[in-house]
Amino acid sequence: MSPYIFGVILPLLVTLLVRNKNPPKRRGVPVQTGGEAGLVVQNSRFESPVQSAWEGVATLAELFEEACKTHAERLLLGTRVVLAREVESSPDGRSFEKLHLGDYGWLSYDTVFDVVSSFASGLAFLGHAREERAAIFADTRQEWFMALQVLLPG
Repeated sequence: MSPYIFGVILPLLVTLLVRNKNPPKRRGVPVQTGGEAGLVVQNSRFESPVQSAWEGVATLAELFEEACKTHAERLLLGTRVVLAREVESSPDGRSFEKLHLGDYGWLSYDTVFDVVSSFASGLAFLGHAREERAAIFADTRQEWFMALQVLLPG
């Protein structure tokens, strides 16, 4: 038997034996639920579905408020300023826009919460009722996110 064959087959056999020796990790566990039949998988670390990250928090608005209180000094939203735009054309006729961006400017949870609270107070002052609908027409930006937090029910 050639030493080259031995050098190829032995590591392959050892790898196969070691790989099949360890049981697979369980990340999800099938669970029985009521209602329609279907596959439900939950995280194996939890006995029942997690209802909330914090006790007593039931809505997205409450979740945002609790997160802002808990992580007040941490950074939440970051944006970059567009310094320059370049439009390049490829040989096939398509054009590509390249953006040159500046450094990130960050807002903390506390700052965002203050802006959201002020915006909500302004809407209330203008007569916007609690269950009244509103629309946000804007690009996806930090201002859009903050306006969304104002308009979430809760």
